[in-house]
Amino acid sequence: MKKRDSIYEAFLSAIDEDLRGMCEVNRKAELPLPCPYCGEKNVERLAKSLVGVLEERSPDIPGLVPEQYRADVHEARELLTAATLALLSLYFSPRDSCMGSVAAVVSMFRHGCNAAFKSAGVLLFEQVTTGMKYNVKKDAYIPSPFVRHIDSKKPYDRLHRDGSRGFTADEDDVVMFFERYRVIQQRVFDTSPRFNFELCVKYPYEALSDNRQNFYYMEEKMEIDLATKVRGLQDRYLLNCAQAKGYDLLDKLMINALLAYLRDGSVSIAARESYVAQTERLIDGAVKLPCTTSPKEGVSVDRIS
Repeated sequence: MKKRDSIYEAFLSAIDEDLRGMCEVNRKAELPLPCPYCGEKNVERLAKSLVGVLEERSPDIPGLVPEQYRADVHEARELLTAATLALLSLYFSPRDSCMGSVAAVVSMFRHGCNAAFKSAGVLLFEQVTTGMKYNVKKDAYIPSPFVRHIDSKKPYDRLHRDGSRGFTADEDDVVMFFERYRVIQQRVFDTSPRFNFELCVKYPYEALSDNRQNFYYMEEKMEIDLATKVRGLQDRYLLNCAQAKGYDLLDKLMINALLAYLRDGSVSIAARESYVAQTERLIDGAVKLPCTTSPKEGVSVDRIS
């Protein structure tokens, strides 16, 4: 059984019988979700169940999500999932209300270097919140073709007194859930602009994707690769300590400082990557293990000046 099939089975087991029945009605989709629309409370229940299963079956890389942001990331996952579930059911065809589509929408979110940046995911949801669609070829906004299935209303046709268009949080569940997600995202960005919050939110959803090769952007792959390297360094350091216990006090201080720096999401990837090799030399060079084949074993290493 494929991993996403296993996740889907666990998801069905985690939701109530009425929601499970709604999924079964949507036979046009692969790994279907409820469609037609099942309402705000049901969407919340679905989102919480799906995120719970994803975090259990496809957990984060240790160290990817800093301790101070774990609660924010978890809540943001639930809200973005709820917004996505509502979007798919209200504005897309029934065959799109499925696990693969949830992963596709979440994969469109991307961290920006400034507050004005808008990823493809944000632009997708803005079709509901503003009634406008960004046209890449024209480099301009045009009326969104979105039509809400439950009442055949278009976000573009909702004109406000100030001349703006689109549904408000009181008028549409997609907007309500998405705006709540954006509050958390903006709060984290204001605190730590370099921290890749979007990657941390989207990471578990890769397991649901039917196009996992293109799920991440290049800088996200680099971030994941770095997090994996740091985790490996941490594990090797702890193993060395347990087996050989050959680090002096200065070694330990240096290694712990470097590992903390490498885990710091507020620092650029390039800056952190530049210290990976030095951390490796300190961890592997300060202790001589019986099974090692490194010719530089036991040799003194450069230290941060």
